[in-house]
Amino acid sequence: RIDEVFDRFDDEPLGAASIGQVHRARVRDTGEEVVVKVQYPGVEAKFRGDIKTITDFCRLAMPQNVPFMTEIEKQFLTEFDYRAEAQNLLDVAEAVRPRWAHAVAIPEPLLRYCT
Repeated sequence: RIDEVFDRFDDEPLGAASIGQVHRARVRDTGEEVVVKVQYPGVEAKFRGDIKTITDFCRLAMPQNVPFMTEIEKQFLTEFDYRAEAQNLLDVAEAVRPRWAHAVAIPEPLLRYCT
């Protein structure tokens, strides 16, 4: 439950995108101010259904595009894995900070809360 992790969670999103939105919050245990990325319920299943429909159409009308659609599906499905995204952010930070820490800010994911 949200209130077990956060003592404040703003209902109004800071921003929204195709598969989710972000909210300001404060971690209950530490008082740390954070931004929480929340995936829309059912969005992955809807995406999979849409891709299947398009791929099925390609099989009938444009079979040469089926490999392309398979690759699109594979790439887009990585967007739904917020744990992998958090790890990628850590990897980027590790590579960038040694040289560019003075010039860029890279958010630090709290892995214990990533799902």
